[in-house]
Amino acid sequence: MEDLVGLCPKKADDPFFKTLPNTISIYCVGGAVRDFLLGKSFSDKDFVLVGAEFDYFKKKGLKAVGKTFPVFLHPYTNEELALARKEKKHGVGYKGFVFFTGKEVSLKEDLRRRDFTINAMAVDEYGNLHDPFGGRKDLSTKTIKHVSPAFVEDPLRVIRLGRFLAKLTEFKVHKDTYELCKEIVKNREILTLSKERIWTEIAKGFGGRKPIDMINFLLGCGAWKEITGSSHFGKEKHIFLESIETKKVSLDWIVAYIFQDEELENVHCTFPKAVHTAINVLKRTKIYRESYIVMHDNSDDKYSLILDIFEKANLFRNPTNLTDFLDVSFYKHPKQKKILASCFEFLSQVSLKPIIDSNHKKIKIKSAIREYRVKKLHEFML
Repeated sequence: MEDLVGLCPKKADDPFFKTLPNTISIYCVGGAVRDFLLGKSFSDKDFVLVGAEFDYFKKKGLKAVGKTFPVFLHPYTNEELALARKEKKHGVGYKGFVFFTGKEVSLKEDLRRRDFTINAMAVDEYGNLHDPFGGRKDLSTKTIKHVSPAFVEDPLRVIRLGRFLAKLTEFKVHKDTYELCKEIVKNREILTLSKERIWTEIAKGFGGRKPIDMINFLLGCGAWKEITGSSHFGKEKHIFLESIETKKVSLDWIVAYIFQDEELENVHCTFPKAVHTAINVLKRTKIYRESYIVMHDNSDDKYSLILDIFEKANLFRNPTNLTDFLDVSFYKHPKQKKILASCFEFLSQVSLKPIIDSNHKKIKIKSAIREYRVKKLHEFML
C-alpha cells in the first residue's frame, strides 16, 4: 500500500485549513489521487470540503470561481476548493444539471456524481484512501468504468473517456461503459455540447501520449461521426498519429494536419486561430511539398521548389513555425525534413543587405531576393 500521507495536507499544517471548524473535513480528490496511485506526476490538486456551507466561505471573503457550482480558491495556494455536492438532471447536455450543496452532503454522495471509478477516489488528511466505487481495483486491472448509471446524463463524458484513453494508453473501456457511450451517441446528445467544450476535451486527447486511441474509441461508439459528420478516418491520418511524437510537436499543428481537408464550418468543434493558420499553411504548400518529394534528387528545379515551400509557408516572417511545419509535413520523409531544415537555417544567415541596397523598386527587390536565395541554395547544396 502506497503511503498517501501528504497528498492531502493536515489541517494543522495549512495556514488556511487550520482556521476551519472541526465539522469541516478536507479531502484531496480526483486526478491527483488517480495519478499518484499510478506513479504518475501531476501538477494540480483538487479538494472537496465536506460539512461546509456556501455562506461560510463567502463571509470569509474567498474568491469564488465557476458559474454553475460553488468552487473557491485557497487564499494562499490558489488550489480549487469545491464544496461537496449532489446533482440532478433537469435539461439536456452537460449544462443540464442542478447542483445541491450543504453540510449534509456526504463524501460518498459527492464521489458518486463523478464520471469514472478511477476518478472517484479521495484521500483525507491522515492518508486514508476513500474508494466507495472500486476505483483502486479498476486501476489495477487498467479499466475505465463508469461510477453509476447516471453516467448517461452527461454527454461530455464520452469525449472525456476518449481523451483519457489517449493519456492512459494501457487502459481499456469496460464493456458496460462502452454500451452507455453508444447509447449517449444514439440519443444525439453529443450535439448538445458546445463547440468550445468539445475542443477543450479533444485537444487534451490530441496532446496525449497516443491520440489514435481516442480517435478509435470515438469512431467505434459513433461520437466521431457526430462531431465531424464522417465515420471515416483515413489510413494516412492513422499512420500520422501513430508516428508523430505529440510531446515534441505543437498541438495546433497536429490538429491542423488531421483537419486540413475538412470543411471546418461543418465540424461541431471550435478551433483556435492558430489551427486555422496552420491549416492554411498546409494547403498553400501542399502542391510544392508533393513536387519536392517526387523530384528532390533529380532536378535543378528543386532549389526553386525549396524556396517556394519556405515562401508559401511564410517561414521567413514566422521562423518559429519551421520545426512544427516540417514535422507534420514530412513525417514520412525524415531525409527531406533534415535537408529542408538545413537549407532554411542557411538562408536565415544569408544577408540580404547587398540586394536591398542595390534595388529601389519594391517589385524588383522581391524578385532579386528570390534569385539571390536560389543562387545561394544552389551553392550550398552542391
